Amino acid sequence: LSLAQIEAMYETILVASGVCNIQLSGGEPTVRDDLTDIVRLGVHKGFTFIQLNTNGLRLADDPAYAVSLKEAGLASVFLQFDGITDRAHRSLRGRDLRSIKERAIRHCAGAGLGVVLVATLVPGVNTEEIFAIIRYGVSHAPTVRGVHFQPISYFGRYPRSGPADSKRITLPEV
Repeated sequence: LSLAQIEAMYETILVASGVCNIQLSGGEPTVRDDLTDIVRLGVHKGFTFIQLNTNGLRLADDPAYAVSLKEAGLASVFLQFDGITDRAHRSLRGRDLRSIKERAIRHCAGAGLGVVLVATLVPGVNTEEIFAIIRYGVSHAPTVRGVHFQPISYFGRYPRSGPADSKRITLPEV
């Protein structure tokens, strides 16, 4: 989308909902070189809480990027964080991302950006790490301000015929 299209979307949201929280999601929003402009535009339109939903790769690679997003008005980072073990990362993302996630959190801390850790829970893969993820978040406070658990949904890149209901996990179970 162009900035003009995004501006029109911001205006539609304002008419429909008034000032509300905005989460920039994707795909991966940090692949856009104009993301700071998108954040700045949202702030200019009056949105007071803009959150970035990201895998954190670009934040980990460039500490100045986190600073530029904060200066544009970004309030929070919703960071993909599926576990604390190599196994969880390799199972869900294909490679060990622990050091990358750690750098992304450190760079957000340096920029003054709060982080919410977001774990996609898959039974038998990372559900045994729930308490360890919470402890990790607490140990990185005040930068890490929360942990969000989302049970895996079986669509998109995951098989449409997921496991039997007895093999799934729900938010009440978490």
